[in-house]
Amino acid sequence: MKCLKCGQETSKSYKVDFDGAEKEISYCQKCLVDVLKESVPFKNTPFPSEDSIRRSKNLSLDGVMVVFVETPLKILEKMFGKIWSDQEKENFENERKITFLERKLNEAIKNEDYRKANRLKQLILQIKNKTVK
Repeated sequence: MKCLKCGQETSKSYKVDFDGAEKEISYCQKCLVDVLKESVPFKNTPFPSEDSIRRSKNLSLDGVMVVFVETPLKILEKMFGKIWSDQEKENFENERKITFLERKLNEAIKNEDYRKANRLKQLILQIKNKTVK
């Protein structure tokens, strides 16, 4: 296979499962390091404080949402360029948020935390109402 960035032959390919859609990508070692370095400014990302970790047990999902919703989108844009219009990107981001929150909802129901489940359900409905079809 050829590297997606520089076109050189490479023996390394990676299967990426992006919400059930599997795609095979290939990068040479140098380009892979470059793509990962450029994708997310980790050194500018603050480490969560003890207080925010304590709050996360209630319903603060902001930090976790960044990891599972925003970061993959930034990585995709770095890898493939601008692949969505602004509206499509917002809809795709909302769909990822809904998927993430539905998993958390099922977890809350399984743990019989019905208050958390109710708040998650309300949040899901708010996001669904914002999504333009």
